[in-house]
Amino acid sequence: MKILSVVEAFCHGGAQTVLLDVVLSLPEHQHRVVHFSSANGITAESTFVDALRSTEIDCIDTHWDSIRNEELRSEILDGFQPDIVLFHWWGKDPWMPWVVSSRPDNPAFVCVIHHSGIAAKAGYDRYVLVSRSQLQQVDHIPPHRVQVIPNGIDLERFPIGSDRRSPDFDVRDRPFVVGRLSELREGKIPDGWIRTLASYRLENTRFVIAGDGALLPILRKSAIDLKLDGQMFFPGYIPRHEVPSLLATFDAFCYVTSSAVECCPLAILEAMAAGVPVVAEARGGIPEIVVSGENGLLAHTLDEIGDHLRRLRENPALREHLGRGARATAEGFSLKKQIAAYRDLLADIQRERAVSQYPINRAVS
Repeated sequence: MKILSVVEAFCHGGAQTVLLDVVLSLPEHQHRVVHFSSANGITAESTFVDALRSTEIDCIDTHWDSIRNEELRSEILDGFQPDIVLFHWWGKDPWMPWVVSSRPDNPAFVCVIHHSGIAAKAGYDRYVLVSRSQLQQVDHIPPHRVQVIPNGIDLERFPIGSDRRSPDFDVRDRPFVVGRLSELREGKIPDGWIRTLASYRLENTRFVIAGDGALLPILRKSAIDLKLDGQMFFPGYIPRHEVPSLLATFDAFCYVTSSAVECCPLAILEAMAAGVPVVAEARGGIPEIVVSGENGLLAHTLDEIGDHLRRLRENPALREHLGRGARATAEGFSLKKQIAAYRDLLADIQRERAVSQYPINRAVS
């Protein structure tokens, strides 16, 4: 089959990583990727683009009008007539004129929903959720057209071996390391996060806040103003191939957002794959991943986050137990399982199209 994958911006993020992994993991199909990065004033992630081009997959940065308009679309696709279009959706539908058109040669349209809280538009053939927490966003869609496929991670990137998070570790030997890895922008991290961490008064503890974004200079300044720059470390953007090495230095992975509600965050799954216990807020799709007492600790308040970090710092046996549970959980969110689910979805669509010889009926009822 010919598969066209479309995303608003091909920057470094969860939806874009999922797109890349799905495309590269389905080599039996022909692929093309279209994104609107430049039109959105965003620089495409060069490593993602290079990864596609190294396998001779065209990655086209264009304006969304080229997908909306039939003539422009034909020019952009240049003879590539997709059987299936995977729209990695983040709340906007600039391609809807194509989706709702009734041409008999239309492909099947699949909306892969990465965002939370926004109702998906009717009209797509299928809907893929990454978390059951998103079900309310498609409660107007017939259930047989909705499928949950959680994000997956390549476990081979995170080999389990001897590491420094052993039950014999004593916090007096070296600092207890609390880390996080995410975009550092509004919504993803509280701008007062440094002050919050300081309020926990965790002795002999080092905080690593990895990632890049508009809030990075604000967070750095806050650490300096609070005279905590020797305790807070900001390594900046971490290339994907360096993520496992960074996570291997963490004793706990602490994930708190300001307003963003996460559905199936890859950052948490990667931390678990590295055997790092997770401390996070119990909202969105996170409780589908983190189970208190099994692979991490969930909190409902910022004070509770601090209490959990203190428990982990003072209890090596608990860290070891939760770390083993984290790795076991990650094995249930493997890339292999994710890709197997996409293969099943594509095969199901192909069967239906073979029977009907027309696009799947997209009527809402």
